[in-house]
Amino acid sequence: MSKKLTEQQRTINRQQAACNRVAKKSIRQAFKDGAAESVIKKALELFSKREHYETETLARSNKELYGILAEVLALYYEAYEDKNLADTLKLMKAALIERGMRVQNNTTALNVFVRFVFNSERKRTYNYVCTLMAALQANILPAQLAEFIESKHGVEECKRSVSMKDETVKRKAAVADASVQVLELLRDMPAAEVIKLNGTQATLAEGTDYAFVIARKTAGGKLELLRTVPVTTKGMQSAAVKALAEDLIAKQEQVVKSAKKVKVQSATAAAKAGMTMKELETA
Repeated sequence: MSKKLTEQQRTINRQQAACNRVAKKSIRQAFKDGAAESVIKKALELFSKREHYETETLARSNKELYGILAEVLALYYEAYEDKNLADTLKLMKAALIERGMRVQNNTTALNVFVRFVFNSERKRTYNYVCTLMAALQANILPAQLAEFIESKHGVEECKRSVSMKDETVKRKAAVADASVQVLELLRDMPAAEVIKLNGTQATLAEGTDYAFVIARKTAGGKLELLRTVPVTTKGMQSAAVKALAEDLIAKQEQVVKSAKKVKVQSATAAAKAGMTMKELETA
């Protein structure tokens, strides 16, 4: 028992030393009266408590797990409300790297908090992050978390109830919406020019509305129209509309990009929890 406790203390000391090394660097100037260091210190205490839960508590009761998760949530709220979330994440990221863990710029804020305390593998981290995100989206306070998780019948069910950011699904939905816009634009768009290509014809398959022209791009950036494609298929039209939809999305993203910093500054606790480290650091 004493040997395990000694090893735990060594782990805590190593993590505290890592945080101190980072704190001595230039980012110290950005901290607000040591608020970020205070959060890190409490997170290290939770790290120790989590280790005790995993290595010493034979029953591994859900009650103790929910209690630790509630404290992680409270810690996140503290960093968010004191407006030192980005600074706290810098320290946590440095400590995680010191442990040999990889932290990417697209890692969410809440994910960093969970990984820091639980030091867990990917699947378990994801489960806990989903649970806490579900609580944040439901405006659950830390003191209410255990009851909230139990009402959902455990962590697994909480994971299913949360609407986490799924980039693939989100992107597909965006392309589908943009494709509708593209078809409407094409339908009402005035022709830039009307031409006739000799010796070619265009047959439109059922369900298609547009012919395709093969063009050669010149060194000056102009297009030399060569021939029409004899038959337009549904697949060809769908591929073209998708390409136009993705281009439309890219242009729309450029328009809203300038307002992104303002949105990050005024975001709610739940919204910031799902933001990436890069988004928070650049705000």
